[in-house]
Order: sequence, then C-alpha cells, then structure tokens
Amino acid sequence: MTQATPEDHSPSVSMLRLTAEHLKKITYAQLVRPAVGPDASPTIELIQWAIQAYSFPWIRHVNALINGIVLLIDSDNKAAVRIIGRSSFEFCAHAYYVKKHVKQNLDQKDLAAAWKFLLPIGTGSRYINEFHSTPEESELFPVGPHISKAINCFQKEAMPTEDDYSYLSEFCHPNMMTFTQHYRWTTPYTIDFVEQVEFGAFGAIAGSTIQGLMAINELLETSEERQINGAIARLLTAIVDQHR
Repeated sequence: MTQATPEDHSPSVSMLRLTAEHLKKITYAQLVRPAVGPDASPTIELIQWAIQAYSFPWIRHVNALINGIVLLIDSDNKAAVRIIGRSSFEFCAHAYYVKKHVKQNLDQKDLAAAWKFLLPIGTGSRYINEFHSTPEESELFPVGPHISKAINCFQKEAMPTEDDYSYLSEFCHPNMMTFTQHYRWTTPYTIDFVEQVEFGAFGAIAGSTIQGLMAINELLETSEERQINGAIARLLTAIVDQHR
C-alpha cells in the first residue's frame, strides 16, 4: 500500500481531483452541423458549431487525462504523472491558442478567416496527411498549427513562468533528469536506487488546466452554448471557492 506524501494533499492536487470529479459528470447531446455547403460562405452558426465541435471533445479528452493523472497520483506513480501532465499542458495551450485566434477573427467580423482557422483544427492530421493520403486527398486532412506555436503563445501570455513545458518535456525522454527520478548519488562513487524522488510538476499541470478551462469557457460563450459551458463555469467557481 502506498503512503501519502504532503504533495498528495497540496492545493494543486486538490484542484486536479475536483476537476476530475466535475468533468466526468458532464453529459453531451448530439451535435448537428448547420446545412452550409462546402462552397458557401461560412455563417456565424457554422462558426459556433465548429467551436463546439472542437470544445466538446477537448473537454472529454482533458477529462480522461486529468482522471488518469489522479489515478497515477493515488498509485504513487509520479514519473508517469509528468508524462501525462505534458500532454495535458499541450491541450490547455492549444485551447488558449484557438480561443485567441477565433476571438481576433470574430472581433474583426471576419467569418471566413475564423472558418479557415478552425477547419484544420477540427479535421487536420499531420500523420494522415504525411503517411496515408494522396496529394489529392491531403486537402481533406490539412495540417493544423504546430503545437510549438500554441506552447509559445500560451507560455508568454497565460502562464507565470516560461519553463513549465520544457520542465515537463525533460521527463518524457531518456536523459539525466528522467533517470535521476530513480536513483541518488550517495557518495562520489556510489549510486543508490530509490522508490520515489522529490516532485515538482503539480503546479504546472494544475495552473495550465485552469487556463485551459478558462479558454474553453470563453470559446463556448462565443458559440452561445449554455449547458456544457454552465458546467465548466461551475467548475471554475468551485476551484476558486476551494482555495478561499
């Protein structure tokens, strides 16, 4: 049986547990695309649909990631938390990036630009485009913005420090920082292998999750969706109340 550490009861871990509980209770109705042809000018209803078609699976996938992180915390598998946490960070950065650009396009009342931006977000696949499509078919799977663009934007504008993603990424590859999770030099000549090491990723994971949820909240407000966004708004309020 694993033994709880002080970090298991930290504000960041409490926030992740609260988020996991709230997100897995959300239910989703069928989402119907407006009857706008491929060659017709995009309408605001089509843009709102595209926002929801992005936001709903985003919520469901982040739900899976955060619930997975909670399970890993409870099993004291902190090395794996960093790896799943990096993926969660990327999704939150991406939501912020999408929100920023969609808002810019809609503030300028440029529906065509908003649709052009959202289309590869919802249908793009670098893997399918490069390995499983012909030149004629590649238009069906356009390559969306590289995740590095979203990360750079997110860290400069939404996160208090600019090294959180690099820190999480270090533990996803075979290198010194990954390996030293599992051993300690006890003398200049001796390595002792240990079960767990000091941990420092919960703050970055929790902080990025809050920013991601806020971005989705703003996107869904733009799309005039109320039911699921109401659940996100209640979660954000609960997070604030938890730490008063």
